[in-house]
Amino acid sequence: MYVALSLLVSFVLVLSGCGGSDDATTPGPITVDGADYAYVMPEEIAGGVVAMRFRNVGKELHEFAFGRIDGDHTIDQAIEDLFASDGDVPYLTDLGGPPLLSPGEEITITRKLEPGTYGLMCFVPNAEGELHLRLGMKRQFRVVGDTDATLPSPDAVITATAKGFDVPEIEAGTRTIELRNESGEDREWVLTAYAPGKMAKDVDAWAESGLKGDPPAVFHGAMQSIPSGTSVVVTLELEAGTTYTLEDLEAGLRAEIRPT
Repeated sequence: MYVALSLLVSFVLVLSGCGGSDDATTPGPITVDGADYAYVMPEEIAGGVVAMRFRNVGKELHEFAFGRIDGDHTIDQAIEDLFASDGDVPYLTDLGGPPLLSPGEEITITRKLEPGTYGLMCFVPNAEGELHLRLGMKRQFRVVGDTDATLPSPDAVITATAKGFDVPEIEAGTRTIELRNESGEDREWVLTAYAPGKMAKDVDAWAESGLKGDPPAVFHGAMQSIPSGTSVVVTLELEAGTTYTLEDLEAGLRAEIRPT
């Protein structure tokens, strides 16, 4: 899918109605707002099982590349070392965050975070070709302690296999979905809804134009990468009558989600 756009954010892969939580102890989500050009969120959050509500409140396309920064290093050091080393930074661990999110879109990701230092970065360029992180869209924060929360029970489970994605029937509305990777290798999860009559080649052309003009798709996020044998829980709004495309860009795998 849209190779040109995936190349624009290739460093991401280096870093790399009802919910189902009635019987789970899960604190309210930490809101992470992606603006033009900054992440707005607390400097410190409680660890353990953490729900993070990622929102694009800006006018441009944004992403939430998410990594753990070990030792005494900072996010500024991590960014410079990423570019200087073609992505090989031993103290930076890719945890995967929401990939591209269109303006006005949001997704909540719930997973376990150990105490430590973490960072968010946006590698999407603006119309002039300047990466958003160079304009200030980066954020370092600390995770401390443990909330003793538990993961929410999902409404549905989407499983990545060696051959693709197994997608069950999913009802429209606010849904909590477990993204489970049983493929034997890391899997990328990109959720997109194409505009009527538009295809992947239209997104390629839009990316090559510098993201100018109306986008040919709405980008709903999901997860940049999930290691095999693990899973992440996401909560998002799915509209009846909309066809969503779930893809692994690197592997060339895709599946459709048609909420009923």
